[in-house]
Amino acid sequence: MARAESPHIAIIGTGLIGASIGIGLRNQKDRKFQIVGADRDRGAAKQAKKLGAIDREVGSLEEAVNGAGLVILAVPVLAAKHIMREMGGYLSEGAIVTDTCSTKGDVMDWAEEYLPRGVDFIGGHPMAGKETSGPGDADPSIFRDATWAITPSARARERSVSTVLGLIETLGAHPVHVDAREHDTWAAAVSHMPLMLSVTLFRLVRDSKGWEDASLLAGPGFRDLTRLASGDPTMAGDIVSTNKEAVLHWLRRFQEELANVESAIETGGEALRSLLASTQLDRDAWILNPRTERTVEGTPLPSAQDTMAQFFVGSGYTRLKELSSRGFGIADEDRLKRELGQVDRDDEDRDRR
Repeated sequence: MARAESPHIAIIGTGLIGASIGIGLRNQKDRKFQIVGADRDRGAAKQAKKLGAIDREVGSLEEAVNGAGLVILAVPVLAAKHIMREMGGYLSEGAIVTDTCSTKGDVMDWAEEYLPRGVDFIGGHPMAGKETSGPGDADPSIFRDATWAITPSARARERSVSTVLGLIETLGAHPVHVDAREHDTWAAAVSHMPLMLSVTLFRLVRDSKGWEDASLLAGPGFRDLTRLASGDPTMAGDIVSTNKEAVLHWLRRFQEELANVESAIETGGEALRSLLASTQLDRDAWILNPRTERTVEGTPLPSAQDTMAQFFVGSGYTRLKELSSRGFGIADEDRLKRELGQVDRDDEDRDRR
């Protein structure tokens, strides 16, 4: 693998999430990078280019990732497996790969198996989206104030993690470090279960003999609760198949909780009022005071400016910032360049070791 000298960002998958990321990055002022997009659906990639989500659309995975400093996989979960296996030989040494898949356990295993040494993988999952899946509905504002789970591989270098954190911060989301298996457990509860319940409720009513009459009365409540059933079935199928046990766990827990609700309805009176009132208070408290951060040990989260600049300007950026803070003037320019050059060589030597 050859080290990329002028890295670009490659977005593989130009649907809703990939195109939204692309638009958000292209909207950044004074950006120093190009965004290349690829999609097995060439029509989607061309539409993403027309909408301003990418600078250039290419027809092959090799062309997209060759020389890329950062590769973003915005594809269904099982597609990520095949793409990782195929692109390994095309990646440049020092490249960073991240994803937006809704499950993380299998994805992290595939990255370990298929991506070559010298390439860092940082798993990611933006808790954002719509029930639609095409680039025509792309909107970078879906990431604003959203949680973005991050699951770095064990061998990922700190500067690679910082780059992905900078990407997340640039898009306005809140990064949350989480273990891959833990992610899948909780994502099953708060993301995959709503999908399954949406499907179940719609099928329940749609398959009833009174559907034609019932549909006439279906208002915003029914539409809101079944919205997720209109999502991409391939993506939904991949999510459930790669997180089967966790989804089944929460479905069984739901059945238990449903039995409690059924009991409260049958009992009526104070039991039902207490259930409804306590649930209202708990949900309102969560809505009014949502958590956006998780306490973690380690290096403080860097700013988007620092991490993105460090990635695209080079490893000497940190040293440049340090030296600049000391009040170096024009007379020190040559010395500054010498120091930065030495920093770059030292970093490369460490990477080779």
